[in-house]
Amino acid sequence: MSEYDADIVAAEYVLGILDAEQSRRFEQRLEKEPALRAEVVRWEVLLAGFETRIEDAPPAAVWSRLAQALDREASAAPFHTVRLEDGDWVSIGSGVEKKFLYRDPITGTESSLFRLQPGAFIEAHHHAKAEECLVLEGDLTIGDLRLNAGDYHLAGKGTIHPVLRSQSGAVLFVRGAVS
Repeated sequence: MSEYDADIVAAEYVLGILDAEQSRRFEQRLEKEPALRAEVVRWEVLLAGFETRIEDAPPAAVWSRLAQALDREASAAPFHTVRLEDGDWVSIGSGVEKKFLYRDPITGTESSLFRLQPGAFIEAHHHAKAEECLVLEGDLTIGDLRLNAGDYHLAGKGTIHPVLRSQSGAVLFVRGAVS
């Protein structure tokens, strides 16, 4: 069995969609293979809260997308570094630039830097998923809330941010869902 096949069987085991004989054979392997046990733990974390019965098993297209994401993850370097001079700042509004850092292929979560010129603002917007923001330099005002360098802000899932504005300019680290 290839590493890829073992990974898929580990996922099926965690989802509970193996038949009784397949489960028995897999559990025998688990007793002897620490790496396989670690793979089961990884799947338990990835699939936490995803309850499935055989009749509810995801369609083949879902497995295909999952396999593609795993292939991307497996082929990725174990570390990812973006140097200060790497990448491009892209204008996303008047006086607002964004620099992409990383996108998680499994969750779709993106890490980016935002740079706001003095007086620049970002329009009010909705958050379909949670978004984290750390002010690295300068200031950021969100409605009546003022943040300075070192301040952290979380916008929870389903929230609406009022206008975000920087009086003196700012550099922000933002991590959240790709919009």
